[in-house]
Amino acid sequence: MTRPLLLALLTLISAPSLHADELPIVNAGFEAQAILPGTFIVGLPAGWTAWDPFNRLDGNADALGLIDPTGTSFFSAPTPEGQRAALVFLAGPEGGEAGLQQTLAATLQADTRYALTVAVGNIASGTSLPGSSDGGGLFYNLNGFPGYRIELRAGDVLIAVDDSTLSIPEGEWRDSLLTVDIGAAHPALGQALQIRLVNLALPGTAQAPGIEVDFDHVRLQALPVPEPATALLWALGGVAGWAWRRRLGRGADTPT
Repeated sequence: MTRPLLLALLTLISAPSLHADELPIVNAGFEAQAILPGTFIVGLPAGWTAWDPFNRLDGNADALGLIDPTGTSFFSAPTPEGQRAALVFLAGPEGGEAGLQQTLAATLQADTRYALTVAVGNIASGTSLPGSSDGGGLFYNLNGFPGYRIELRAGDVLIAVDDSTLSIPEGEWRDSLLTVDIGAAHPALGQALQIRLVNLALPGTAQAPGIEVDFDHVRLQALPVPEPATALLWALGGVAGWAWRRRLGRGADTPT
């Protein structure tokens, strides 16, 4: 290995590593309230509030709640975290979107990279079980998907969004990931972070009305944005490692 590459690699090794902090979210996996396996209940998940800009949530045709799909046909695999997930059920496109939100204790910080991950579920059709808020025994045509939006906000400022970019098969879950770098002059610095989970209520058809979006396993990480000098060291370290492996691959053992 040449001396400049060796020095770059040694400098990289001695540089401090960047550590990601997991920011606290209340009831991030929607496990705080116990419900019977295979059932759903109407009501706010603990730690979350309703986001209802069009005043459509009535606790019946349009409702927030929890679902434990264990032993049902609603999902082909267990919920991503624990047994329960949040549901946002909107009976049709009329009335507009609605969802859940939570304001965190953490505030927006400068020179920080935020990564928000949320599992989004496209629930399949099925029949409710006894113990559910509807009494059980009702069949729900949940084919199709009404769309979702996940927002990371600071105060009144939207800082990152996933506006239904995932393609989610019926009865499956997919992770949505939002990342954003916040600089030293961002106008919302010091404002409380907020997470918003939305059912877009996009119109479907009579055969595939959509209706419900489920959310689970909400995670928010924060880590320092790499300084330019650190990023350069990473790049040099990568070049050094590549050159070292290349020389070893050729069987070179004579220093230059």
